[in-house]
Amino acid sequence: MWGGVKNLARLDRAHRRAVEKWRELRRSLPATVSSGRSGLTICSVGFRARQCLEMNDALMKTLNPGIPPPDWLVFDNNVDARELIPSDDPRFIVVRPSSRDTDMGYEHALGIAELLSRVRTRFLLVQDPDCFLVQPDWIRGVTSYMDEHQLGFFGTPINPRRHNSYRYFPYMVCMFVDLARVPAADLCFIPDVWRLTTNVTYRLRRTLTAIPKIGALFRWLLTEQWLTNGWRIKAQYGDGRLVKHESVQPVWDVNEAIPAGSLKRLVHALTPASISPVPKLKDYCSPAGFSTMGAPDVAGLGWEEFVWRQQPFAFHVGSVHGKPGQYEAQLDRVLSHWGVGTGEALSAAAAH
Repeated sequence: MWGGVKNLARLDRAHRRAVEKWRELRRSLPATVSSGRSGLTICSVGFRARQCLEMNDALMKTLNPGIPPPDWLVFDNNVDARELIPSDDPRFIVVRPSSRDTDMGYEHALGIAELLSRVRTRFLLVQDPDCFLVQPDWIRGVTSYMDEHQLGFFGTPINPRRHNSYRYFPYMVCMFVDLARVPAADLCFIPDVWRLTTNVTYRLRRTLTAIPKIGALFRWLLTEQWLTNGWRIKAQYGDGRLVKHESVQPVWDVNEAIPAGSLKRLVHALTPASISPVPKLKDYCSPAGFSTMGAPDVAGLGWEEFVWRQQPFAFHVGSVHGKPGQYEAQLDRVLSHWGVGTGEALSAAAAH
């Protein structure tokens, strides 16, 4: 027990260090930029992601012909020399940490913060290396759409299967921001899951859901309670009063999760939206995935699909990406549908 208490205290200290580091970085971030400014900058944190970044760059250029490639800023968080992005790689602007004194969950958030001060365009895309945008002409399409509809945020939400994380708002896996409407200084991606009070409260809630036979009755206690990266942004802007925001549809069949006529359906009907483990916002999810739209069945690989305007918009490899040698060949075959797969992934997988 004493060991558990010490670990909770250690995690809380790490949280406080990360928050203090964010405050230091925030001082250098600008206010909103002029609406007359144009362009897009992509910001990513690289960790075991060199190949994903390279394929993503090729995909972005293939799907957006005739548009000058945006600056792609990469906070290179790798410790494996084979995964390091060369500093002279013309495709990316590489930034490396000066020290490693925070845990990985915080390094991701702080890595994005490090890059924000280098953004000089109106539009920003915070993108995980293993999230692939597949809609043709998406650079022009998304930025024009955001401008026309006066959106501050646009992108992919967290998959609703993860009901304990926030929803109805873009997540940092793929989050577009109009910096003429949202100050960069408001983009704090620091999670709150390891702060002492939040950590203890969440553990107690999770313990209740693990009680044999009746644990499912307490699942609602976890709804939107995992305060992951970006939750502060959602808390500030999620109600839409400061700026408007919009999310593309995650592919998830609600009717399959809670079949008509089932007890789950009855419980769902009676549960308030604020605590329901299943989203109730109309058309938030799409039951139709890539395979119904003539694209590869990415969901069949265990990856997340997102659609916009009834067309494939993006997919996210997710946790599978953390296993080098097990996904590269599949990714290569999938991307060949959009003219990028070249077979090079097979050789790279073998090299690992």
